[in-house]
Amino acid sequence: MRTQNGLGQNSTGLALAYLIAQACLAAQGGELEITSIVQSTNGIRVVWTNSLPGYAFTLQARDSLSVGNWSNAPTRYRWPGLMNRWVEPGKLLGGARLYRVMAEPAPLPQRGRVLSSTLVQSLSVATIQATLQNYGLPAAQARWPVRFYKVLYETVDPFGLAITASGALYIPQGPTNSLPLVSLQHGTTHLKSFVPSRGNSYGDHAFGILLATAGYVGQLPDYIGMGDSPGFQAYLHAKTEATTVVDMLRAVRQFCASNSVNLNSQLFLTGYSQGGHVTMAAHREIETYHSDEFTVTASAPMSGPYDLSGVTWNYAQTNLSLRGYFPLLIAAWLPIYNLGDTFEELLRAPYDRTLAPLYDGLHTDDQIGLALPSDGFTVLRPDYLARLLSDPNHPLRQAFRDNDVYQWTPVAPIHLYHCSGDTLVPPANSMVAYQTFTNNGACCVSLIDPGNFDHGPGWLPSVLAAKQWFDSLKQ
Repeated sequence: MRTQNGLGQNSTGLALAYLIAQACLAAQGGELEITSIVQSTNGIRVVWTNSLPGYAFTLQARDSLSVGNWSNAPTRYRWPGLMNRWVEPGKLLGGARLYRVMAEPAPLPQRGRVLSSTLVQSLSVATIQATLQNYGLPAAQARWPVRFYKVLYETVDPFGLAITASGALYIPQGPTNSLPLVSLQHGTTHLKSFVPSRGNSYGDHAFGILLATAGYVGQLPDYIGMGDSPGFQAYLHAKTEATTVVDMLRAVRQFCASNSVNLNSQLFLTGYSQGGHVTMAAHREIETYHSDEFTVTASAPMSGPYDLSGVTWNYAQTNLSLRGYFPLLIAAWLPIYNLGDTFEELLRAPYDRTLAPLYDGLHTDDQIGLALPSDGFTVLRPDYLARLLSDPNHPLRQAFRDNDVYQWTPVAPIHLYHCSGDTLVPPANSMVAYQTFTNNGACCVSLIDPGNFDHGPGWLPSVLAAKQWFDSLKQ
């Protein structure tokens, strides 16, 4: 463990420079140096340089040299990280404030390692039937009791650092044959605790139970930064979404092998809305990088924003509902794509003070919705928004392109389910994916309209159609 200290005070530039210089002289071989502590309109900014490859950093602070404990500097993301700067928005230096940077070796991730498993609930057939009826799912399909577990496992964050992830696991009780595995990916939520492993996530938890009671082993990853995973979610970041799914598949295989649950060779993937984007990213990841480890039997992405840079971006120019998701995207992608020092600095007043604090994983969709204006674009600083709209090479526009998930050629069969009445995630996303797959020579891709339903109501007919298809292929 290596540390580097620096003292900031509400004083003159010369005094501050002297204190920083003293801190630099104390560094071990010049490897880790705090180079500046300054106060700006954006808050307190601390910058450090390093020549410590393979290390991750944590910034800590306290207000006295002699009393009080060190505490991690506040952030919506997580410590340790690979960043070399930190800003506390709106914070003023009043008197002395001591900072230290702590460096620790970043361990090699053990991807897919099971960290813990906890039986959350044993569900009787009667309980399952009541749950299914509550979400409009067919209670008559309830066959087996189900055990619902929370699983913690190791995966990697967007920077390749090891991180804990959580997810739900549903195992039917009674079948004696080997069972297929299905990975179900949930839709968008702001609230960190509103996830499958906590028995939440709208209808996805119930759909996972339906699959399990019908004879599948079902997994539902919470995603990075959600559930028991530290930091802020990496929303619609395709690479992280995919590795989260892949590593939970590994963890579930380990769990099943250790608990006498026999899996067969079948693997199904599905998910709705954001879950559709995750499903497509995971399918691509498996066939591109892990085909020696997993073989996808069938994949059913549903109503996802697969073409972020084209269809989704163009639709957002006129659709106010879709624009409401842009602040979440920016907050999630800011450290990944270096969009700025802070989320707050990209927002105009008063949203930098009223809206930004709600993006902490502790507030609900409804709470954030009440703080958002009808046009989500108007929370952005006017100059930032003008550049975003006019510059196709704006960093955020480039990030959209990086997270398109349709430009590849699937091997396993895909059914793209997308309701024709969807006014939030336009069906053109699925049309573009279907046409691209077909043009690339994919053999087994279908585009299916479950009905003229809007985005929310379209969930039920879509998941039922996907399950019916999986059932027809199930061994």
